[in-house]
Amino acid sequence: MQKYYLLIFFSLAFFSCNRLDDTSVTPPDGEVLQSKSTIVTAPDQPLLSRNDLDQLITDHITQQGNLNWKDVDLRVIWSAASTNHQIVVGYQPADVTDADKILHQIDVKTLKWKAVHDALLKRIVNLLQSKGKSVTQLEIVVEDDPVLPVLVLSVDDKDVITDLFNLKNVRYVEPYGYWPNNWVARSSSGCNSSTEPLNAADLTTITPGCQLPWNYNSLNIPTAWNTTQGEGIRIGVIDAGISISQPLLGAQFNDGMSNVSRTITADYTLGNSAYTTCTHGTSMCGAAAGPRNTQNATTGVAYKSGLHFIRACNDVVLDASSELTGTKNALIRMGDLSTIRVISMSIGTPFASGALKDGVIYAYNKGKLIMAAAGTSFSLTSWWGVIYPAAYSQCVAVTGVKESGTTCATCHDGSQVMFTVPMERTTNSNRNSLSLNPSGYNASYIGGSSIATSTAAGIAALTWSVKPTLTSTQVIDIMTRTSQFYPSRNSTKGYGNLNAAAAVTLATTY
Repeated sequence: MQKYYLLIFFSLAFFSCNRLDDTSVTPPDGEVLQSKSTIVTAPDQPLLSRNDLDQLITDHITQQGNLNWKDVDLRVIWSAASTNHQIVVGYQPADVTDADKILHQIDVKTLKWKAVHDALLKRIVNLLQSKGKSVTQLEIVVEDDPVLPVLVLSVDDKDVITDLFNLKNVRYVEPYGYWPNNWVARSSSGCNSSTEPLNAADLTTITPGCQLPWNYNSLNIPTAWNTTQGEGIRIGVIDAGISISQPLLGAQFNDGMSNVSRTITADYTLGNSAYTTCTHGTSMCGAAAGPRNTQNATTGVAYKSGLHFIRACNDVVLDASSELTGTKNALIRMGDLSTIRVISMSIGTPFASGALKDGVIYAYNKGKLIMAAAGTSFSLTSWWGVIYPAAYSQCVAVTGVKESGTTCATCHDGSQVMFTVPMERTTNSNRNSLSLNPSGYNASYIGGSSIATSTAAGIAALTWSVKPTLTSTQVIDIMTRTSQFYPSRNSTKGYGNLNAAAAVTLATTY
């Protein structure tokens, strides 16, 4: 009996020590927050005027194609943050040297990470209060990410920005949601249907009574269907909304030859519904996995794959902080869904974003294959290069080309591009690929790198469905080895056009 009580005593002591370790007192700020070896001083010049700032940013992107905030000085960062009074901060313990590798494993509620989180907020508030500003932590926190070590703050003080920049604990401090005034607002970019009359030569009727877009033959998609149609794979689409009035993305999702055990679901990280009047997300979903139907509507590429849609933005250009946050959060949700294999994003921005990149890395580290649009030109954006998130190495950047192989009239290309998809007739740049409208069964043209990306996502699903045990890296390798220019890589078009049939064939023996 004495041995029994001793055992209980030592067991309680052991578990008590463990609980103490988990809830131990947060170390003093000075031990948690550590300065970099090289310190920069706060800007000694005044804020840039809005006109000067916007022109500087425009000139930079005109020359470079996009902008990474690491390439500009603190005065520019401070000036940009002051336009909408927000910054985003990525944090880490001082002894973490490569947070990217562990972003998907971090628990920000554990002592090590929470200590940094709390010390940073305390430091910022103390600094602001020392300057006579009456603020609290509750007042400055816009978003406190519960998954990633990311804080969005209502702060634009140059001393705070400089102080954060000088800490080992800060992975990045950036303006959040800055957008130049001299760039025309595009509240409906990509959201309107094409007005180009349908040309009969761009559609072919196939069984069981649906329409095959002309460019599917250019990608050898019908031949790939002899082997697989994407069953067992689920595609995630992040976009600006999906139509509740399109039956083929609703009650008729399993119509015709898509009558298999697959589902379509919808979610949102922006607004209060996944369903909007923007046509863009509907077109992307239709191209990636719309049913091979009996309604004389267009078919999707992976017409037996499941689909999960998340609305994360208002249109295709991520020009607001809420859209960056929405997209980041959508990537986290997609990352956490074990059933999702492929993510398709036909949205973006010319501005690098640490928060957006964190979302990309989180999903990538979770094993997702992320297809992202290289960019589509409006009158405003014709001088942009490959946009973010496509420009990040964790994404597969896709752009569109004409039948002849030249860059499409509105598509961006560049060194980050991995694959191309023919989606524009050589003789008429308004005759693009085709997909579903917000309602009804009539086809509509849809162009740019957007449709190229969702088409490529469908091809990835076809490839993966042949051998579901493959990793995302192996699927990309298969698609690369069977593409147009392999083993060479074009300086602006990557490995060129995808070949769905060849990819599916290689996957069977890979």
